Amino acid sequence: MLLIIPKKYEFETTLPPKRFARKLDGELTEFRPTLNILSTGKFMKSHKLESLYYGRREGEKFQVCYHKFKKRDGGETGFFGTYEKSEHGTLVKGKLRKPIVTYVFGIIWMLLTLLSGLVCLSLKQEYGAIVCGVLLLAGIFFLFWDTKSSYIYSFFDVFPKYTEKDGNENK
Repeated sequence: MLLIIPKKYEFETTLPPKRFARKLDGELTEFRPTLNILSTGKFMKSHKLESLYYGRREGEKFQVCYHKFKKRDGGETGFFGTYEKSEHGTLVKGKLRKPIVTYVFGIIWMLLTLLSGLVCLSLKQEYGAIVCGVLLLAGIFFLFWDTKSSYIYSFFDVFPKYTEKDGNENK
C-alpha cells in the first residue's frame, strides 16, 4: 500500500500516563536523529543483526519506528504522536507517516523527472519523455511503498486497550 497521505491512528489504554511513558521508554531503543544524515546510517549499522522498535519520547510527544533484521530502513513509516490523560487511562493520538525527509526527497524526484520529461518533449524525444514518465512513477511507487504499518500497529498491541463494556453482558 502506498503511504503518501498520513493515516490517523488513535486508541485508549488503561495505563495512566506515567506508566504509559515508562512502558514506552522500556519498549523503545532510543534514537535521536540529528541533521547529520550519517547518524541514521550509523544507528542502522549498529543494529544490523536485530529487529527492533526505535524512537524517542520528549514530554508527551513520541515517535515509534521499526527496524527489520539485515535492512537499512531509516526512511520508513513511523508513528508520530502524543499521549494525554483521559477518563479511563491514557489517550494516544497520532499519524502513521514517512519522515519529512522522505517527502522532500519525493518532491525533488518528481520535479527532476518532470523537468527531464518536459525537456525531452520539447526536443521531440518521445522515447526519452516516456522513460522519464516511467522513472517518475517507479520512483514515487518505491519511495512511498509501505511495509511497516503492520509492525507499528503490532507495537501498540503490547499496551492494554480500553474497551467499553455493555451493561447487557451481566444480564
